[in-house]
Amino acid sequence: MRSVHGRFAGAAFGLLLVIAQNCSMPSTSLGGEFHFVIHDVEGDAAAWFPREVVIHKRTDLEGGLIFILENPTPRTHVFEAPGLFEQIVEGPDPPTVKPLRVYVAPGETVQVQVSTEQLKREPETDASGAQTCPFFCPLHGADEALRSTIRVVP
Repeated sequence: MRSVHGRFAGAAFGLLLVIAQNCSMPSTSLGGEFHFVIHDVEGDAAAWFPREVVIHKRTDLEGGLIFILENPTPRTHVFEAPGLFEQIVEGPDPPTVKPLRVYVAPGETVQVQVSTEQLKREPETDASGAQTCPFFCPLHGADEALRSTIRVVP
């Protein structure tokens, strides 16, 4: 019994070392990448998770901002974030932007390039100095209780 506990403790310690090492190493990727997953909740409602996301202007906006939207449910959902814009790059033309409203089919994962221009400006902030932006599925969760929040901090 003692050897099993000893192996478990050794494995746990090794895992902690790997995590600590990864957290202390600077990221080699440019920009911020955020992963969102939709979950069906009581009734016919749905909510995007995590419920709150913090984006740091100084580190997450440099080099671009990517949202990865995952829908493991059996029905189509929408990721809508009023105040944020999707950046669309097509060929040699300059990028265009449109309000961030993305349909995600059942079992689909979608990657979206988010425009950082609006986030880099100095818009209205809350008491903590953060910009806040709700995100939700307007098809199944427009109620306030089902809305999640993105906070953009300096």
